[in-house]
This record gives sequence, structure tokens and C-alpha cells, in this order.
Amino acid sequence: MYRLSHYSAAELIQEHREELHGYLVRQTRCPETASDILQDAFLRLIHADTQSAIKNPRAFLYKVVSNLAIDHLRSSARRVARHADESELLDQPDPTPPVEHQLYTQEQIARLRLAVSELPPRCREVFIMHKFKHYPYSVIMDELGISESTVLKHIVKAMEHCRRRMRELDSLADQNIEKQ
Repeated sequence: MYRLSHYSAAELIQEHREELHGYLVRQTRCPETASDILQDAFLRLIHADTQSAIKNPRAFLYKVVSNLAIDHLRSSARRVARHADESELLDQPDPTPPVEHQLYTQEQIARLRLAVSELPPRCREVFIMHKFKHYPYSVIMDELGISESTVLKHIVKAMEHCRRRMRELDSLADQNIEKQ
């Protein structure tokens, strides 16, 4: 194993400092980053274990510096991408519906429950089985022992009733708001 001494590593970097700094500034577009990479290169050189003696120290130094510059650019790109992802998240609207919408929805559900509760028992049962439990007509027919046309009549009757009552209840709610 061959290793550069502190002195020889410092001497090698000092000998090529200007050209290396220029090269790194062109790569990173930042003089401070170029200086930081040169300091990192020194550490890499003194900790580098090679299988054989370094035949071309300048080429080896350029390889070390190039690899450090690539690492820096990749790290910066990841940091920028991560920051972009976070800023995109900040630009996204909150998926939670506004409180007003939630209240309106809860009021609508309460009105629908009232309308459904007003249906005759068999009609209500058929309607709930079909619209809320998603039973097909055939299952409703079998479970309740009624014909398909009866199932259809109950559903139509329930839908008409619920639409009418929802409109009436909405109208009453609007009138109450206007009075306030």
C-alpha cells in the first residue's frame, strides 16, 4: 500500500492550486465551493491507499478533485430537488374541505336521514338496501320475497320523496338563515 504524506499531499495541491481552482470554479460556478473541494481533496489524498505508487500525481489529483466536484453537484441537485418537492407541497391546496362545506354536508346528511325516516317501512327497507348497502335487485327480491317491479316502484317512490323533502328542508333552512 502506498500513501501520500501530509507534506507531499499539501505540496501537490499547492503546485496545481491555481489550475485546480479554475477548473473547479468552472465545474461548480462558485469560488467558495471550489476552495472547499480543494480542502476535501487534501484529506482524500492523505487517506488514499493505492495498490501501487502513483505514477502521475497530477492526473491522480485531478481524478480526486473531479470526483469530489461530481459528488458536490449531485448532492446539490438532490438538495434542490428535495427543496422543490417541499415547496410544491406548500403550493398544494389543503385537501380538507373548508369547515363551511363540512357543516353543509353534515346538514344535508341529517336532512336525508329525516327524509328516509319518513318513508313507509317496506319502501325505506328497499331503498336502504339498494342505495346504501348496494344490494342488487335480485338480492332484495330474494330477501324480501317481492317482485322486481315492486323493488323498482319502492326505489322510485323513495327517490321522489327524498328529492322533494330535501328541497323543502333546504328551502326551510334558507328561510331561517334569511330571518337571522
